[in-house]
Order: sequence, then C-alpha cells, then structure tokens
Amino acid sequence: MNALELDELTDLLADCYDDPDLFNTAVLQRPNYWASWESPEPQYPGQVEWCEALVEYHTLAIETGNMLGKDYFVAGIVPWWLYTRPNSLVIVTGPGQTAIGSVTWKEIRRAAESSPLCPYPLAARISEGIKASPSYFEIAPGHHALGFSTTTVERASGQHAGDMLVIVEEASGVEDHAWESIDSYGATKIVAIGNPLRAEGGFARLCDQGDEDYRNGVPSHKAIRHLNVPSTASPHALLEQSPVGLASANWLEQMVRKWGADSLWVQTHIRAKRPAVSAAILIPVEWLDYAFKQHRKPVGPDHPIHKTRRLACDLGEGVGRDSSCVLVRDDWGVLDCRYGSQLGLPEAASLMAQMGKDWSIPGERMTFDKLGIGRKMPNHLAKYGLGDAKPYSGSGSPRDPQFSNLRSECAWRLHQRLDPVHVPDIRSPFTRHQPFTFCAGLYQDKLRTQIKPLTYFLSGTKTAILAKDDWTDVLGASPDIADTLIQSFYCP
Repeated sequence: MNALELDELTDLLADCYDDPDLFNTAVLQRPNYWASWESPEPQYPGQVEWCEALVEYHTLAIETGNMLGKDYFVAGIVPWWLYTRPNSLVIVTGPGQTAIGSVTWKEIRRAAESSPLCPYPLAARISEGIKASPSYFEIAPGHHALGFSTTTVERASGQHAGDMLVIVEEASGVEDHAWESIDSYGATKIVAIGNPLRAEGGFARLCDQGDEDYRNGVPSHKAIRHLNVPSTASPHALLEQSPVGLASANWLEQMVRKWGADSLWVQTHIRAKRPAVSAAILIPVEWLDYAFKQHRKPVGPDHPIHKTRRLACDLGEGVGRDSSCVLVRDDWGVLDCRYGSQLGLPEAASLMAQMGKDWSIPGERMTFDKLGIGRKMPNHLAKYGLGDAKPYSGSGSPRDPQFSNLRSECAWRLHQRLDPVHVPDIRSPFTRHQPFTFCAGLYQDKLRTQIKPLTYFLSGTKTAILAKDDWTDVLGASPDIADTLIQSFYCP
C-alpha cells in the first residue's frame, strides 16, 4: 500500500469514526447491514438503526428474536471500534466461552480476513480454537479485543483503555455478579444483546432502565437505549428461504408448529417478548383432563400400534411416600400403571418382567432409572433375561441440544403429545395426532397432582424443566408416576 492509498484509508477510517455502517461496507466490504425499511414490519429497527443507536447512546440494550444477524452485527462493530480509535479496547463476554470462540470469533475472523484491505492495515493476530480463553483479536500490543465467558469475566478487570467498548452477548443468561464486574470497567460504551429469556436479572433491568431514560429525556450520551426486534422483522420474513440465513417464512412456520404459538420459546425466541414470569406450566391440567376423558378405539391384535409399546420404571427408595412405579404405554396412551412403596429392586424387576410378558414388550423397549438405587437394577433384571433393558438418567445428554438435559427433552415430548392441537408432522399442517388416552385407575389423581406444578423455563438458550429436587419439595413427595411417564418418552 503506497502513501497515497494509506492517506485515503486514513481519511476513510476518520469518516467511519461515528459510522459503523459505513465501516462495514467501505472498509470490511461485507454485505450491507439490513435496515427497518427492508423489513415487512418497518416499525422495528434493523441493523442500520442498531449502528446509529450505538453511536448516539452510552449503552445499547437490544432484545431480539432469533436469526436476525446478531453475530454478524457484533463481528462488524468489534473491528470498527478498534480501527477507528487508537489504543482502544473491546471486551466481549457471554455465558459460554465455547459460543464466543465458535460463533462470535469465527465471524470476527471472517470479517477481518475477507477484507480486500488485508493484509495491511487490517492484519491482526486472531486466536484459533473455540475454547481459547480469552479469545483475542490483536492489532498491536495492548490494542485488542478479548473474549471472556462471564464465569471468568473478572479476569478482564485489569484491562483499561481510554476508549473501551463492552459487548454482552446472550445477555439474559448473564448473572448479577458478572454485571457488577462489567459495571466496574467504566466502559465508554456498552452493547447488551440477546433473546429476552428471563423476567428478571441484569439484562431485564438494563432494558427497563432504557425505557425510563427515554420517558425522562436523559441525554443520549448518558442514556441507555432499549430496542426490541422480533424475528418477524427480518427482511426475509416473507421469503420461503433466506439466502443468508436470516429468519424466513419457512423457519418461522416450523418453529411455531414445533413449540406452539403461545409457548415460552416462541414468545422469547421469535416475538422477542420478555416473559412476565420466568417459568411456564409444562402440562396445563386442561390437557390432562381432556386426555382422561378420551376413549381408546379398539383394534385387532395385528395392528401396528402394538409395536410401539414400551415400559418405564422409576425406582423409589421405598421410604414414606417415595414409591417405585412401572408404567406401560404405546403411542396412543397409557395402558397400565402400577406403583407402591413396597416395590424394592427385586419386586420392581419381577413386576417389569411380568408386565413385559402381559403386554408383549421385549427388554430392549424397557427403561429404568439408573441413578441412586438403580445402579444395582441390572443384576435383578438379569435374573429375568432382561439384560438389554435400557438405563435412563434424566440428567444425561439430550439428543436435541436445545434442551438442558434428557429429562427436559422427554418432558417436552410429553408436552407435545398431550397438546390437543399439536401438529405432529409439519409437512401435513392440517393433520392432528390420535388423542392420547389413559387407562382407568387411581393413579390418575396422583398423576394430576404431580404434574400440575411442573414448569419449564429457558436456561440460557436451552429449555429446561423444574429440577427434580425442587419438584419434590413443592409436592412434599417424589413425583414418581409423573417422572415415570416422562421417562417413557425416552427413545434410546
């Protein structure tokens, strides 16, 4: 690069000092940020307006839906801040170091390395590996961006610069102690962005303070600007498929069908609406009462529904009101349920063998709780030739990474199966599944009592259900029947 070109670039960077949108297109030469006027819902601010608010206000708090280009936006403003402000510093933080390394830093690397102005002056040292802690993007010694998870964000407390930008990603998942560390930095500007997953916490308070600052006319250089942008504001929300991975009509439709139009997930991840409370009821009692009233239609012995039978066993300690439970169901409903505090490991294994024989269920379609006393259950099952029964741990890893653990994933499958209007196959939007039924028995009253207080919530970006210990505390006894029903939706 000759002196004339360097002078031109210097002038361009000066022009970009208060214009991250211009920096994105003229320096990084990436595709344009999208603007509100490109959206089918132009009342919501787009990335261009995010840039304008970032420049004008001290703090920018953006509650967003999914697939609006949050990481693309962040990856542009990091180099913008560094290259337009000598000896500046950027701190990027969020609940997980892996997400910072695998998503944010990948976008930053792509933004810097794809610029035709590389290798000079945008040449920089950029960390490799998704678990590097901190992640770094270094222009020169002491002139850099650092990425810390909020569990280690206090490590950045010794970092100082005349111009410091702090970016908080997945801001709803950031705990109060981390916000205290962030406040101690004395940042020049702060950007907090993410889905509004929690009714309380530092991010919620920041957004509320932004609304109050607006009402009170606080000067912008001191104020917080609160923006709210649902996924439906995506410029591609009416397209069947987005060419760049923004929210599209097809994706929006799939998510509403998967989670339910009024679900907590859709409210927070698509509509960008902060929940009034932090948790929602997993199974409304109206759904259970509806299912209890349904009658199972008779079918012949060769009907394929019989091949979907499975057996689940939740093992209790046999103390007080703590019971073991064995439950049989198929895809249409519960066929048999037996429980009692007298069922120790030998008795539970014998009952599993007997019910398996009665309902023609092979060992590979049986599950049992392997935690606690369940560690010894395989020895008892082996006596009945059931060595292939599958151990289950609710704290185990789910197949779908959108859930916090296996128990939450199975509970959500139960939620969908009991939802009277759930669409089981999004390719057939007007079909409904066979109503779920429950065989008669006293267990129904216990099941109704146990399921009623069960809630689900968003833990970071993952769906989770009420912890087993908390659930037990609410009931005053172990939710044995409900937990067995949830376990029966485990498909190993």
